[in-house]
Amino acid sequence: MTDPRPLLIDCDPGIDDAIALLLAFTVPEALHVTAVTAVAGNVPLETTSRNALRVRGLAARPEVPVFAGCPRPLVAQPYFASEVHGADGLGGVPLPGESGGLAAQHGVDAIIEQLAAHPGLSIAAVGPLTNVAVALVKRPDIADRIGKLVIMGGGLAFGNVTPAAEFNIFVDPEAARTVIEAGLRPVLVPLDATHRAPVTAHAIEELAACGDGVAPEAGAMLRAYHGNVGIERPGAYVHDAMALAVLIWPELFDIRPARLSVVTDSGPERGRTVADFASREPNAEVVVELDADAFLNRLFERLRSFPR
Repeated sequence: MTDPRPLLIDCDPGIDDAIALLLAFTVPEALHVTAVTAVAGNVPLETTSRNALRVRGLAARPEVPVFAGCPRPLVAQPYFASEVHGADGLGGVPLPGESGGLAAQHGVDAIIEQLAAHPGLSIAAVGPLTNVAVALVKRPDIADRIGKLVIMGGGLAFGNVTPAAEFNIFVDPEAARTVIEAGLRPVLVPLDATHRAPVTAHAIEELAACGDGVAPEAGAMLRAYHGNVGIERPGAYVHDAMALAVLIWPELFDIRPARLSVVTDSGPERGRTVADFASREPNAEVVVELDADAFLNRLFERLRSFPR
């Protein structure tokens, strides 16, 4: 049996971030979560940081440090999605206390030091890429220390903020471009993949009604999420949990090399992620297909079996 993969999660909780964190905490045999860094995104940094603490409290993992990172994008004005996630970022769902306070160090410095402390540390970046970009600008040498970088972001055929752009990339396209051009060959999990696995209203209600694990809280958050985006949609998309699943169950995903670029110009194309699958110089791997049923079934099983 192989040792669990050391992992830092950079996130902006956010309901789907909360589901991703819970999933990561349920698989200690596969992932050793060494730290969580928060960034402004779905809601302001003060709220994303607090939510990371709240989810840590729900998971009863007080030993995992949580660091607050960058409070705004590199260039653009902040852009939030509280209309999707609620003013508190977690759909107004009551969770346990915050299980201790934030670690004193800035999130960017934490990323740098975590990479020094944990050889081959992987990073799951499931929010705007500001923290990761600033860390790479501050210390370019850390690129050689990253075991694997998985990014939830981008939409190749469509966006969810504009017709061209997905939220995480749209919020800070300059940061996304910096990270993608850093020679890391990240794995990208775009909307094209995450939209293949909606959590239906029926599945949400089954989770919410289940008395096992963290399923009731997860179901309640997803119910709020689905209601906020519109119940006429196929369901709630657990974008960020899919990025974690790529690390946990890689056999469920069809991943192909591509040359990625990010549009940072002003105008309607800003934030667009472009993937050239025919390029002879790929700089990334992109999830293009998956076994959606197996992914959701395994996710639900983990949420239901979470020890309380």
